[in-house]
Amino acid sequence: MLIYVGSYTPEADGKGTGISVWDSHLRPAAPTAALPAPSWLVAHPAAPMLYAVSELDDGAVNALSIAPDGALRVASRQPSGGSAPCHLAVTADGRHLLCANYGSGSVAVFAVNDDGTLGTRTDLVTHPGTGADPSRQEGPHAHHVSVINAEVTAVDLGTDTLYGYRLGPDGRLRPLWETYAGAGVGPRHLVSTPTGRRYVADELASTVSVYDPDASGAGLRLVHRRPATLTEPGERSYPSEIALSADLRFVYVANRGSDMVTTFAVDGDELTGVGETPCGGRQPRQFTLDDDLMYVANQQSHSVTVLRVDPGSGIPRLTSARIDVPSPACVLIRRP
Repeated sequence: MLIYVGSYTPEADGKGTGISVWDSHLRPAAPTAALPAPSWLVAHPAAPMLYAVSELDDGAVNALSIAPDGALRVASRQPSGGSAPCHLAVTADGRHLLCANYGSGSVAVFAVNDDGTLGTRTDLVTHPGTGADPSRQEGPHAHHVSVINAEVTAVDLGTDTLYGYRLGPDGRLRPLWETYAGAGVGPRHLVSTPTGRRYVADELASTVSVYDPDASGAGLRLVHRRPATLTEPGERSYPSEIALSADLRFVYVANRGSDMVTTFAVDGDELTGVGETPCGGRQPRQFTLDDDLMYVANQQSHSVTVLRVDPGSGIPRLTSARIDVPSPACVLIRRP
């Protein structure tokens, strides 16, 4: 097992920027791959290839080959088609890579070659509109993109909308539906179940929303919404990452206002609060579950902390294990 950490900002001496590589004992396993602002990482489903955004005004998507020892080398690079790309998804067959451009509010699709390198961009769609918050929703801000089978879901914080597309074999996106989350909700990230249910972390409303596919096939219907924290925050809790336990019994949400991971039990259509756990750092931007361990990227305290999840209660508990790394934004676990 190897742990890849994408980091935003270099230290003053320039060390640590890019994607660092760690083993299961949290020791350096390979040289850090120098890359600007690799704030999101995703692995190819079969080829030894990792993909990373460069979250810059002039955004880019990078394909990095993985050596037997885990070391990374940039194999190809393409402009992302927009600004500040922040999220990626790869299709199960490994033929296409999708990218959410936060700054320009667009979703790009790239062909993936047989060896895992990036081919040409096959499509680019831009979401129209604004939202109720003039400081955060002055325009579209695509924050998340996911693909299950051939259905793509894009989450746009700026327009308060979830967009559904059909991804064709040619890499083109065909609009299927739009679901409005509500004024100022600011949906950010989602996680899906095999039934098509979506759990969404709403950054601006500090809520978690539950959506099911509408019976008519015309998008999603909201079935439940609740605060993303168990106690009323003094200000926005800015929920960031959201994930499901492997057995689908629990939903986890990272809240940056309180620096907590909140655990919810799935109770039919609703979410019931179970507990809140300090993440051991500041501003938990993203976390990754791996068996009973949770690796939390604490952006402002320059650390990846490790929490152990109790299999019965579902509640994670902070351990003493940690990685010290500048401005971590994303953790990816990869096994050969």
